[in-house]
Amino acid sequence: MGQHFIPQYYLKGFCNPLKPSGIWVYEKGKERFFITSIKSTANEKLRWPEEVEKYLANEIENPANSILDKIRNHQQITTDDKNVLSAYMVVMYQRVDEGLKRRKELAPKVVEETFDHLNKAILGLMNEYPSKSSNLEKSLKELQELKPKYQKEMPKELWFFGITPDTPLQVRFIMRDMTWIFLTTNKSHPFLTNDNPIFFFKDKGIGNPQSEITFPISSTIALWATWNQKAAEGYMPAKENVIKEINRRTASIATRWVYGSIEEEWVVSLVNKKSWKLKRIA
Repeated sequence: MGQHFIPQYYLKGFCNPLKPSGIWVYEKGKERFFITSIKSTANEKLRWPEEVEKYLANEIENPANSILDKIRNHQQITTDDKNVLSAYMVVMYQRVDEGLKRRKELAPKVVEETFDHLNKAILGLMNEYPSKSSNLEKSLKELQELKPKYQKEMPKELWFFGITPDTPLQVRFIMRDMTWIFLTTNKSHPFLTNDNPIFFFKDKGIGNPQSEITFPISSTIALWATWNQKAAEGYMPAKENVIKEINRRTASIATRWVYGSIEEEWVVSLVNKKSWKLKRIA
């Protein structure tokens, strides 16, 4: 069994009602879909070291699972609960394949800044400790020889050891301070999820007055985080057009897989769409 990049406990919220351990899986760009067990879904062998797996389970997932339960049972959540779930969502955004892709896109800048910092540090040590100059010059030369390798391909370690809710820290607290509305539906009009479930409009980010975040919590509940001053936190039945919009968002940002509680042809059509016209909820 591999390591799950989408937590099993989260996926349980999207299980088939007739088969509690099973979930429908749709492949993006193809008409392939099937039902499988949660254990065999959204996982990869040797994805990250054991210490990363333990950190994710003990520090991120376990504290959030009780919050997911409260939301799925329509219970009121506290500011502390929002803080825990914000950390969970930040890590979710980073731990998926799209998170690795984003980190790789930033790698050239990060590598340049890191090596520039190390270069300046070694030069400073050479000035401070002239007697060590010979060894420090060797380190400087080794550093310059190593730089092209890191520029060519980012070591995966830079990704999985950066999977924390404090990278960057401000995102977690901005997310927590938004107004959280939990949109509800019934099992005949369910929410979907995917292998990259945190949605926001990239051109607006999350700190803009028109920013929105949507995050499916289960097949019957989705989080809508907004700066809309007229919105009040709590649970609200979702209109059909809003359910469709959230599912469009979910399908549009899927890397490869969309997950759901139902076997329906409309999901196949949705997952295979080539272009998207996404709208703000409010």
